[in-house]
Amino acid sequence: MRVFQPVDPSDIEDGPYTFVGDKIIITSTDGKKVNITAAAWGGVGYLWDKRLVFIFVRKNRYTRELLDTTGEFSVSFVDQQEFRGALKYLSLVSGRDEDKVAGARMNIGYHEGIPFVEEAGEVLICKTVFRQELEKEGFVEEGLAEKFYKSEEDYHILYAGELLKILLR
Repeated sequence: MRVFQPVDPSDIEDGPYTFVGDKIIITSTDGKKVNITAAAWGGVGYLWDKRLVFIFVRKNRYTRELLDTTGEFSVSFVDQQEFRGALKYLSLVSGRDEDKVAGARMNIGYHEGIPFVEEAGEVLICKTVFRQELEKEGFVEEGLAEKFYKSEEDYHILYAGELLKILLR
């Protein structure tokens, strides 16, 4: 008989469970303007016979407007130490107010018309197949909504994007 050992997920250092803590860069466009933003919530999975990338974008973000226009986005993974200043900047500034790509000192490349961050070591190219706004009624665990959201206008929108390509450096 095999014996299983319980392990706290925070103790795992390698493999598919190590997505906690790192920031990703979400890149989107409306066909004219490109915007990038840093995010910490997301994941990868399989649903509806598709490999999917799940990202969460707040309703009030400029990135959401661009995502809703084209339905295309990329998720770029950069070195967390080398780009820590850029990641912090991307989290604090709105693309409505300034050119975040220039401000972060990053460069944009394109794969079949979908923009991505050139400085990334890995890029996921995606096309939105599902979009759902999070609502207070959907929270099962008590206190989560209050802990992470100041108001219902601040809730995230879940985007499930079909993973079209992975670009590796």
